[in-house]
Amino acid sequence: MGRFDITLFNEFLQKNIGSPRVEINRLLRANHKNFQLSVGDIQLLNQERQQLFKDHHLVDFSWQNTQALAAFLAKERIYYRRDYVEQLNVCQSIFYYLRSYHSSGVTDQEIIEAIQQRYEVCHGDLEQLQGFFEDFPALEGEV
Repeated sequence: MGRFDITLFNEFLQKNIGSPRVEINRLLRANHKNFQLSVGDIQLLNQERQQLFKDHHLVDFSWQNTQALAAFLAKERIYYRRDYVEQLNVCQSIFYYLRSYHSSGVTDQEIIEAIQQRYEVCHGDLEQLQGFFEDFPALEGEV
């Protein structure tokens, strides 16, 4: 099989997808947070994403799912950047775990909503949140 030139594809992505850092920081400002994510924070989140892709044999061409998780976390009572990044990283990890478990039949939005609902029940307790989805990866309403 020949090599493909993906230059046009990469140019399209760069022009049509905003910087994840800019988008998440916009969400944080809109929710009156006193912190912003640094380049290093985004690099850490990206490194974790790349490892999750390898671990779960997934591909994701955009940051939309992470940004959706960031949006609901921006509304939560999180006061420090480090805590926000940790919460986002764990939610992102849960999301890709569930995405690999539910390879079809469940939308990304349904997974995000399930994480958000359980996050609220757990009052932001990350260990309880992770433990729940590890023990019960099936989403409500699923047979």
